[in-house]
Amino acid sequence: MNPLVSIIIPVYNKAAFVRETLESALGQTYPNIELVLMDDGSTDGSFEILKEYFAKYPNKIQLIDQENQGVSVATNVGIAAAKGEYIQFLDADDILTTDKINNQIKLLEGQSKATISICEWKLFHQAPNQAFSIPYQVFHDFDSGLDLILRFWNFQEMMAISSYLVHESLIKKAFPWDESLTINQDGEFFIRVLTQAEKVLFEPNGKVFYRKPGEYNVSQQKSEKAMASLLESLRCYERVIVKVEDSQRVRIALKKVYQKFIYDVFPQFPHLIKQAEAHINSLGPLPRTHIGGPKFQKLSKVFGFKNALRLKRWASLRGFDKKFQ
Repeated sequence: MNPLVSIIIPVYNKAAFVRETLESALGQTYPNIELVLMDDGSTDGSFEILKEYFAKYPNKIQLIDQENQGVSVATNVGIAAAKGEYIQFLDADDILTTDKINNQIKLLEGQSKATISICEWKLFHQAPNQAFSIPYQVFHDFDSGLDLILRFWNFQEMMAISSYLVHESLIKKAFPWDESLTINQDGEFFIRVLTQAEKVLFEPNGKVFYRKPGEYNVSQQKSEKAMASLLESLRCYERVIVKVEDSQRVRIALKKVYQKFIYDVFPQFPHLIKQAEAHINSLGPLPRTHIGGPKFQKLSKVFGFKNALRLKRWASLRGFDKKFQ
């Protein structure tokens, strides 16, 4: 009647935020939960906070300590240790509303194990009560996981992984997280999960508050190593999705994924841009596609994608790039 839900929380140097995250997890109205906490070699006192909570709630918490090996390794360790029938991932600085898991479990009652539940996620920086909604169109039911994937790719949208509640059988089919990736590990993993999903159900009341990364995090994600890893994650998308459906609609969506990569990287790392262009060409002859904001799309239709990127870059250097969004 109340299947166990494992809340998997990898932690690395989140002492400033992890208490709030743990309180939101322990404060769930759904009664049958466990927290699987993996400290990935924190040096800022995070592990001491985790030990404090473990001492208070030994029957609800598994605590694992490991040398720093990265979020993918930590998450894989957590998945292997989890005992729950359902899996809830939670970043160590994000927050769940108290009804999130309970509402999703109710929604999944009577559904097949291949059904996933999602909920809305909101961005915040300091306080959850100041969170704001993202104007995405992914917050509704989908007939299949593939349909949700195509929505992501065609419209450059995403889902915070904390929004999902997934049966452990789907997680095991997709397991493990790719430990060779340094960015977008969660997105790549959930593409593999969603390709196995028969249906996606939206729960409208529960929410996830997703903490906006600081400037330091963002700068690290723009390094050449990170961008090369991001491109490899997109190649993983392609390898997985064409096994499920190799159609024109899928290839058009993949083309937009690679275009978005070029849009984000340009004009840095020209060798990575050339690789992305080669991947687009390998998809075969496809209709012209347009990404970015309305103004950028208009420029692309008139001048072409690469010339529009050059104009956007020119505008950026002169301080009025918002006109080209």
